[in-house]
Amino acid sequence: MIRLYKGVLVFLALISLVSCDPEHKKKCEWYLMPDPDRIDKVQEGFIPVCARNFKTNKQDFRLQAPLDFARTAYNKKFRYIDMKIDGPGIPRTIQSIKHCE
Repeated sequence: MIRLYKGVLVFLALISLVSCDPEHKKKCEWYLMPDPDRIDKVQEGFIPVCARNFKTNKQDFRLQAPLDFARTAYNKKFRYIDMKIDGPGIPRTIQSIKHCE
């Protein structure tokens, strides 16, 4: 009987680990903001941007985007997982963002 309880507890713990989102990447809490301190690190024709979540204080500074795209995405919420990024290099180029709300 004790084994059954242990098995159920382990199962519930595994389900909670798989289903949680500790970095809030699936929540509509992220903003794209310019990052002028890193202007020397981006390619010509791009500006450095940062994806920020003010609720969890998480941020990703490894991004760049064309100026027009950054203007349209500024101050609009999105889910981090809905951001399409081109290639694994640093800085990574944002191709598109699906905004929410």
